[in-house]
Amino acid sequence: MRYAFHLRIRKGREREYVTRHRNVWPSMIEELKRSGVRNYSIYIDGRDVFGYWECDDINETLKFLRGSRINAEWQNYMSDVLETSADDRIGEGLQEIFRLN
Repeated sequence: MRYAFHLRIRKGREREYVTRHRNVWPSMIEELKRSGVRNYSIYIDGRDVFGYWECDDINETLKFLRGSRINAEWQNYMSDVLETSADDRIGEGLQEIFRLN
């Protein structure tokens, strides 16, 4: 399954967002893998962030991440950088309207 999301960075915090994602905690990377996330990419355009990942079962992956202590700590760590609330960061994702295979 494919999952895409959009987040908004706080004004003036764009550089910090990039810095933190160049240094993602090893424990967070392992937690993403344990959740079933693979082929994960993040793109930035000004203050807009777009992410994409793949997993086998989106409901199980989101359930795992919502219950993860490590993910909760990461979301807390990112709260001073992101305008998007922590509750909205692991939501239903963006609606796919086109795909070229």
